[in-house]
Amino acid sequence: MNKKNYLLLLVILILIAGIFLFLRKEKIIPMEKTYTGDNNKFDFKIINEANNSFKDNFMISPVSIAYALTMLEEGSTDNTKAQLDNVLENYKLPEITNVKDRISLANLLFINNMYKKEINGGYIKLLQDGYDSDLIFDNFETPKKINDWISNKTFNMINDAVQTLTPDTVLGLANAIAIDLEWANQFECNNTTKHEFNLIDGTKMETPMMNSSNDITYIESDNAKGIIKEYKRYSAKTGEATYDPEDKDAITLEYIAILPNTNIEEYKKVFNAEELNKLLSNKKTSNYKLDINYHLPKYTYDFDYSGFKETLVRMGLTDAFSQLASFKKMKNEDSKLQLYVNDALHKSHIEVSENGTKAAAVTVIMLRDSAMPYEEEKEEINITFDKPFIYIIKEKESDNIWFYGTVYKPMDFKDNPKCEIDYQ
Repeated sequence: MNKKNYLLLLVILILIAGIFLFLRKEKIIPMEKTYTGDNNKFDFKIINEANNSFKDNFMISPVSIAYALTMLEEGSTDNTKAQLDNVLENYKLPEITNVKDRISLANLLFINNMYKKEINGGYIKLLQDGYDSDLIFDNFETPKKINDWISNKTFNMINDAVQTLTPDTVLGLANAIAIDLEWANQFECNNTTKHEFNLIDGTKMETPMMNSSNDITYIESDNAKGIIKEYKRYSAKTGEATYDPEDKDAITLEYIAILPNTNIEEYKKVFNAEELNKLLSNKKTSNYKLDINYHLPKYTYDFDYSGFKETLVRMGLTDAFSQLASFKKMKNEDSKLQLYVNDALHKSHIEVSENGTKAAAVTVIMLRDSAMPYEEEKEEINITFDKPFIYIIKEKESDNIWFYGTVYKPMDFKDNPKCEIDYQ
């Protein structure tokens, strides 16, 4: 082979290798689905704790708790960091796009003016740049500034979240998440009727029951059955519903209601990531051979996670709440502060009606100085949620659970507000 042909062959081989690498890269990148698998480990760790703690209406936001704990982890070192890492289970924080008046996720770092000069500027900058965190300096004579921030970021659904805030609080972290979404297919107001709901104690109550057909996906496992109902997809630019597939910033959430075949307390014992996957892998949608009719009660309630601090300790965060805590990254090197977490709270609000869903949650973590105190024929499926059930609100295209809760007692029919929907 002469030199000219050799060089030509070499160029061709290089071009082929380049094309191969390019195609390989293009093939691999889209297949890397973010926020799957690992996040469910943390989600169900906190869900199981809540399931074991409450036998009434409750709702938590795993994603809000994860944000707050991750910001706390950013300031930790040594064994405190190791414990936080272990609890978070490699949780990958989703980049949630805020949509005007529809979807809100916000972070906050609040610092006592008295300790302003002792807090590490690098930690402040990290939260501001990496978490888009707001920053509040205050004397903390009252929690008003923090509560005003929480109210604003949760579309006024959660107010007066922090009841007490003493001047010896050094700093704190907060995450707030909220949605105000309409169903992709709204319920007809005239179809909401009075219906019996069976309470956990065996008694009955009358509740406003919404009903519709063929606008949901039916799911089932050996232990339960349920529905998936979609919300409208909203544009981050306009805040309006969008059907443009090119709008990459738009987000779609879905509502999942799960009705146990047995008592809800028994079902909660077996409800885990595997059970959820079984439900989601066995789907049926309506077609010319299948009608899916469903009845879903309206409900609204507020929830205060009493014992949230103790839950975090049970999950393994023992050092963070004691004098063994190590949060060296939060303070300057010459500071004598010995920071530890003295309190943590989680509060939420939920409203499910003909129009859609309003839901919000806030997680607040406060730190002090440890020097201070310590078929052939047409088939028909009918499902009526007329006994306690579970619900989840999650991102449609990922495993991220934004909200998880139970309904033991829905809205009393006599408290049913007038339904007003603009169907345009």
